[in-house]
Amino acid sequence: MSSPAIQQDENAIQGANDMPKWLDQFLEKTFFRKCSTHHLRKNDLNRYCITCNASACKHCVATSVHIEHEVLTIYRHVYQDVVPLDQMEQHIDCSKIQTYKCNKKWVISLTPLPHTGSGSLIEGDGACKVCKRKLTHRSDRFCFCSIACKFQAISRRNRIQFRLRAKKTSQTKAAVYQQASTSESKRKRSRKGVPRRAI
Repeated sequence: MSSPAIQQDENAIQGANDMPKWLDQFLEKTFFRKCSTHHLRKNDLNRYCITCNASACKHCVATSVHIEHEVLTIYRHVYQDVVPLDQMEQHIDCSKIQTYKCNKKWVISLTPLPHTGSGSLIEGDGACKVCKRKLTHRSDRFCFCSIACKFQAISRRNRIQFRLRAKKTSQTKAAVYQQASTSESKRKRSRKGVPRRAI
């Protein structure tokens, strides 16, 4: 990979160490099943309560349980779960994630979408940096096709940085130990002969 390409990848996930702890659990949730609590019309689980870390329906969030809780609305786009960009931007850096138009709203996908005309994976420009799926329009603006892919890229980078820091710390400790051992060895070395006072 060329230096400009590496720099582009770094810029794409710059500042993303602030990913909230609930994001991983959010991406694992299942939506659009029927709510087991409310047996009413329109009871699809199409909300996510950040405060409770739970999927919910419109009737759930209308109750006193979720008053003043932070709630995300989930939509369906090309049979995949998506979330409004303006809602998600309040919690994470959504830059470089492919946007889509759904119900007149700009949305981003939770997980990779089946992209138009891309049955196969591709490399290089125009492809998601993680899953290699083809990005749609304005691929020069995007590096990831979904929140999950950007989250994975950040996690991977953080693991690499952690290993590098651990390696550097280990090397530093080894160098300090070596230096201390050398100094101790010099102190223990006996002198040549016994010093005598001049007569």
